[in-house]
Amino acid sequence: SSRFGKYFEIQFDRAGQPQGGHITNYLLEKSRVVGQQKGERTYHVFYQLAAGAPSDVKASLELGAPTDFKLLTQSGEMKCEGVDEQTDFRDMQRAMTT
Repeated sequence: SSRFGKYFEIQFDRAGQPQGGHITNYLLEKSRVVGQQKGERTYHVFYQLAAGAPSDVKASLELGAPTDFKLLTQSGEMKCEGVDEQTDFRDMQRAMTT
């Protein structure tokens, strides 16, 4: 079913041979992917991109303001106290290059 997911964890010995594993089953909450409760944010990286990316990056992606996206505005929570979207966007970019 598309409502369920599996996470496979495989343990290897020092020679690289598989020695065991573990499967975790989980329920994918479709309702939380396409909608949020009041005061809840979703996809923090999308906020970082829409609110924190430099204007040239947003222009090259033809990306508007965060308020242009229903996904980001439907919960009524656009800002998160103590979060700097620009700094987080730069940190995320730096992490992707290492």
